[in-house]
Amino acid sequence: MHQSSQKAHPRVLIVDDEPANLRILGSLLKHRGLDVAFAGSASQALESLKYRTPDLFLLDIMMPNIDGYDLAIELRSIAQTENIPIIFISALTDAESKIKGFDSGGADYISKPFNSQEVIARVFSQLELKQYRDQLEDKVKDQVLEIETITMTLVEVLENANYYRDDETGRHIRRVTEFSRHLANHTTLPEMTKREIGRYASLHDIGKVGIPDAILRKPDRLTAEEFAIIQQHPIIGFQILDKDKIPSVAKNIVLSHHEKWDGSGYPNQLIAELIPVEARIVALADVYDALRSRRTYKLAYSRAKTEAIINENRGFHFDPALVDIFLDIADELDIIMEDNMDLAE
Repeated sequence: MHQSSQKAHPRVLIVDDEPANLRILGSLLKHRGLDVAFAGSASQALESLKYRTPDLFLLDIMMPNIDGYDLAIELRSIAQTENIPIIFISALTDAESKIKGFDSGGADYISKPFNSQEVIARVFSQLELKQYRDQLEDKVKDQVLEIETITMTLVEVLENANYYRDDETGRHIRRVTEFSRHLANHTTLPEMTKREIGRYASLHDIGKVGIPDAILRKPDRLTAEEFAIIQQHPIIGFQILDKDKIPSVAKNIVLSHHEKWDGSGYPNQLIAELIPVEARIVALADVYDALRSRRTYKLAYSRAKTEAIINENRGFHFDPALVDIFLDIADELDIIMEDNMDLAE
């Protein structure tokens, strides 16, 4: 036990409906330099969380209304307390009760009547473990932030490669990124996936750096032969990003954003849900922007005509569920388009 390694006055909340137990345990822990608070019931314990968050819970099990097991389960369901260690102190000494305590989220279990030295040893052991976990989490957060900073810098470099190669392509990817992020945020995808879609959608056309200028900047419609060359840009882009530490979301977007729900897309003719969802989202955002933007060979389509075309292609070009989301948030996407209209001209 290394009490000196603890931060100053760690907070402990003792929850017990017996005043005598609160008094004895409180006195014991306060004499060891801990900041001790008390609750006579589960409801009082939950109410106290509005004012302070402890570093450790000591819970009695046999309490009226809400027992210690149910309180532990509740604490594990609250983000504020989900990682705070819980020690049960109970007169229940049978193995079944102890197992139930651990199953409820307890980190340790002390049987009554308790030994004072055992309580101190177990309390400080859990506090030290929490301190080490907190330090590790801080280090991980710092490392993740550093990695994300490096990643975003690389994304910006690749994005700028497109921007300086071809103004139209560069402006297009800025808008597609915003549309993709907004569509993703209205899905039920995991938050990490949503963030990655917003982060990497801008790379969808990175493969165009490998397409000859004469084709990429041609003012007229492409011939069949030229279009076949353009169709190689997802593969070129994938080859650029095909490294072990590049997230699969980024690679999937680049390789599959021209696939179609009915299997008629390119480069791999994937069908329906075989197309990664992140690619399906960027595909819709990509076409939405292309339709509403002026090109050297076409005028910009109106919002109404663009939405009609996308709706007509649900189940053919686009994932039907994503088209439903698109139509539900069409007003919001139009605002994004209007805010970036200077980039569409």
